[in-house]
Amino acid sequence: MMGLTVEDLLQIEQANQISLICGEKGLKNEIKGVTIIEAPDIVHFITGGELLLTGLYAFQSCSLSTYKTYIYELQKKNVSGIILKPGRMVEDAESKIAWLKEFAEQESIPLMEMPFEMSFQCILSTVMERLFNEEVTQLKYYKTTHDNFMALAFAEENEGHRIEDILAMLEKLIGNPVALFQQNMRCYACSGEEPFAFRILPGVKPYDPGILTNYEYLVQRDGEQTQYIVQLDLNVGTKMYLVIAEQTSEFNPMNCIAVENAIVSLQYEFARAFAVSELEKKFQNDILYSILHGKNMPIEELKKNIALIGMDLDSSYRVMVFGTTGDIWRKRNFNERIFYLDLLEEAVRLCMPECKIHRETDRIVAVRKENPDTAQSEYRRDLRQKLERIQTNVLQHHRNLQVKAGVGKQVRGLTNLPETYHEANDAYLFVDIAGDAVGDRVGDNKAQMVLFSDLGIFKLLCQIEDPKALMEYVPESLQKLFEYKKPQRDDLIVTLKAYLDHNQNLSKTAQDLFVHYKTAAYRMEKIAKITGIDFDNANEILAVRIGLVVYQMIGNYDKKSQEE
Repeated sequence: MMGLTVEDLLQIEQANQISLICGEKGLKNEIKGVTIIEAPDIVHFITGGELLLTGLYAFQSCSLSTYKTYIYELQKKNVSGIILKPGRMVEDAESKIAWLKEFAEQESIPLMEMPFEMSFQCILSTVMERLFNEEVTQLKYYKTTHDNFMALAFAEENEGHRIEDILAMLEKLIGNPVALFQQNMRCYACSGEEPFAFRILPGVKPYDPGILTNYEYLVQRDGEQTQYIVQLDLNVGTKMYLVIAEQTSEFNPMNCIAVENAIVSLQYEFARAFAVSELEKKFQNDILYSILHGKNMPIEELKKNIALIGMDLDSSYRVMVFGTTGDIWRKRNFNERIFYLDLLEEAVRLCMPECKIHRETDRIVAVRKENPDTAQSEYRRDLRQKLERIQTNVLQHHRNLQVKAGVGKQVRGLTNLPETYHEANDAYLFVDIAGDAVGDRVGDNKAQMVLFSDLGIFKLLCQIEDPKALMEYVPESLQKLFEYKKPQRDDLIVTLKAYLDHNQNLSKTAQDLFVHYKTAAYRMEKIAKITGIDFDNANEILAVRIGLVVYQMIGNYDKKSQEE
C-alpha cells in the first residue's frame, strides 16, 4: 500500500497554503521522510525519498555552477519533493530558482512554495505525524534540526554571520522572531532586521517546555506579546537570554526541540569565536609589545605584521594608558586584579573600538590612529567623553573602581610609537603622584586623566624618585609649614592649597572647605605667620604651588616605598 504522497500532503488542511509551482508528474512520489536544507553540507545527510524544505539560504552566496552541483546531488537521493520558502536575500536568486524549476520538471520532482509566515516546523510535524508515532516523530525532528544547525555551525561560508544565521534558521523552524540579549538587556543579535523590545518583568514565570532540558525556560506577557525566555550560559563566561516572541505561531514542545539544538550551535559558535578572538588578541599583543618597546625587526617583517592587525607605517598615532587608581588596586589579591583588569579591558574595547589594544600586567594600552589636523581641544573633549563612558561601564561592575588614564602626544609614523608610549606611561604614573594639580576629573569626579603635554615642569620632576632630591624644589617657606608638628598642620596645608586654587579668594576657599569665612581667614593668618610667604609676590606663589605638588609627590613615593 502506497504511503503518504506529495499529492496527499497538498490536500491536508495544515498544508493548504502550499502551492505547486511545477513538477506535476511527481505528485505520486512517496514521502519517506522530511528534512530542511539551510546549510550546503546537509545534502550529504539525506538518505533518500525525503521532502525537502528550503529558503535557498544554504546557497545564498555560492556560484550558479556550485549550486547546480549541490542540486545534482539531490538527483541521486530520489527526493520526493521540494518546498521553497521566500525570505532572506540570496545572491542571483532568480537564476537559481529558474534553474531549479527546470531541474524539477526534468526529474519529475514537485517544486512547491510555502508562505513566509508559515513555519518549517508546521510542515515537519505534519509529515512526521503521518509517517511515525509521537516518540519517533520527536526523534526524527530532533535529528533534522540537529543536523541543520550543526551543518550551519561548521559551514565555511559567512563566517562572520553565524550567530545571525542560527537565529534566522530558528525563526524559520518555529515561525516566530527570536533574538539574543545580553545580561544588560542589550540586543546582541536577532533573526530579523529589527529586534523586538525585551525586559524581564516582575510577573515572569517558569515555563515547562515539555521535553527533557538542561536550561531554564521562563514565560512572560509584555503588553500584547507573550515572550518565552531561555537563560543561557555560553561556556565562555557569558550569560545571555534567548527570547522568542510569540507573534505568529503558538509556541509548543516541538519548538523547544528546535530551540535546544539552536542553543548547542550557539554555544559552539561562541566558543569558537572566543578562541579565535583570544588568539587574535595574543597575536596583536605580541606585535604591539615589540613596537611599543622599540624592538628592532626588519622593515618588511614589520610591514607584514602591522598589515595583519590593520595598521600602517606612516600614519599618525597616539598612545593612551588606562588603569585603576592606587588603593583599590593594591589591596586586591592576584585573581581580583585580573578580574578588574578584564573589566577595564572590556570597557576600553567597547568604548574605543577604533583602537588597537595591548594588555600589560596592571594596565591597558590603547594605540589610536589620529588625524593630524584635529585640534588639541577637540581631541581632549573626545577623550573626556570616551573616558567617562569607560568609567560608567566599569562602575556597573564595581561601584568603587576609579579609572585613570595617561595620554602621550601624537607622533608621525609607527616607529615613533615608543616615544608617545613612554610619555603616556609618565602621565599615567603622575595621576597617583599629583594628578590633582594638572589632571582632568571626568564623570562626577570618578575618572581622572593626565595629558603629558599638560605636565610642564613636572615632566622633569616626575623623573626624580629620590625624596631628598625632590625636597630641593620645595621653597624654604613651605618647608616650614611641612615641619610644623602641631595637629592642625594638615588642615593648614589643605587650606593653603584651596586658597591658591581659588586665586587667593577667601570666600571661595571657605565654601570649598565647608568652613566659616572667619575660620579660613584665621588659618591663612596662621600660615602667613609660620611660613612668611609673601602672597603679593607672583614668583614666590608660583614656587609655592609647585612645592605643594612636589610635597605630594614625596608623600606618594614614601608610601610606595613602605608598601614595597
